[in-house]
Amino acid sequence: MGKQFFAEYPPPSGTVVEAQEIDLKPLNGLTVAIIGYGTMGRAHALNLHQSGVSVVVGTRQGSESEKKATSEGFSVLSLTEASAAADVVMLMLPDEVVATVFTKTIKPVLKPGAVLGLAHGFAVAFDQIQYDGPIFMAAPKSQGDMLLKAFAAGGGVPGLLAVSDSSPDRIWDLAAAYARAVGCLAGGGFVTDFRQECISDQFGEQVVLCGGVIELLQAAFEIMVDGGYGEENAYFECVHELKLITDLLHKHGLDGMRSRISGTAAYGGLTRGKRVINTQVRENMKAILLELESGEFAEEFLARHDDSEVGTKALANIEAQSPLAQAGKRVLPRLHPKTDNNRRNS
Repeated sequence: MGKQFFAEYPPPSGTVVEAQEIDLKPLNGLTVAIIGYGTMGRAHALNLHQSGVSVVVGTRQGSESEKKATSEGFSVLSLTEASAAADVVMLMLPDEVVATVFTKTIKPVLKPGAVLGLAHGFAVAFDQIQYDGPIFMAAPKSQGDMLLKAFAAGGGVPGLLAVSDSSPDRIWDLAAAYARAVGCLAGGGFVTDFRQECISDQFGEQVVLCGGVIELLQAAFEIMVDGGYGEENAYFECVHELKLITDLLHKHGLDGMRSRISGTAAYGGLTRGKRVINTQVRENMKAILLELESGEFAEEFLARHDDSEVGTKALANIEAQSPLAQAGKRVLPRLHPKTDNNRRNS
């Protein structure tokens, strides 16, 4: 493979790769092993197959993932067999187990020169895996089912690309081809590095998407209910209408959103929002960023993720009993009568 897709190697951070500029030649004749068949692994495997790439799937034998992948037509092997058979090994495993599985099961059987691929930078950013061979990252900016749906409709999602410093130039071409094959160049593939992707991803999750927003909703709901307002009213205003605003932001940007809501909502948000997100909140956000950059969060997560009292499942179970979550269980079946949630509760 020669220098096909980039003006220089390595391409500068922020370089944008357009799907129409990329062909799939670097993947010709290669076998890709998708290690792990969860939501994202499944999306990668199916999209690669649709792009004409040779794919095998590696899962735990007897698992539900093995049954699912087999039913969808893939050659399903053990983790060891799939890794040994592949030219490109995509680690689609949870952050909390990837280091152990790679070190004990995958690394010893890799072909000489095999390329390691990731869809998230955690394992490299925090030295969870040690590998002297080439490593690239193709990180779709979406959840797996969204990627699968967008690709099936003829599109895709944006993505982030990175390659390890010790990798030869040709791995950039391979990363770009892989990203196109799985559908994560729609809207552009943005060149970055493993650490930038990992820390920015976790910061967004903790401070906004899965942390800050949820706590804001919880607090707003509880304050309204404590003030004498009905739980259904509070749920609609604090939770249900959030999608309206995020959809407007997603499609039209910040100023476009402001121009499409009522004058009352626009003025209220512009004048009161900064009283909620004040100087102390911003300092708390900065502290979280420092925890991510120092590795403190990664260390805490790996030590506690399966703890019966302070691990992810334990904390999620506590949250599920909150007044907001309970109100959602009453309201959502009426709003979405055909969802799985409603069928379970019927």
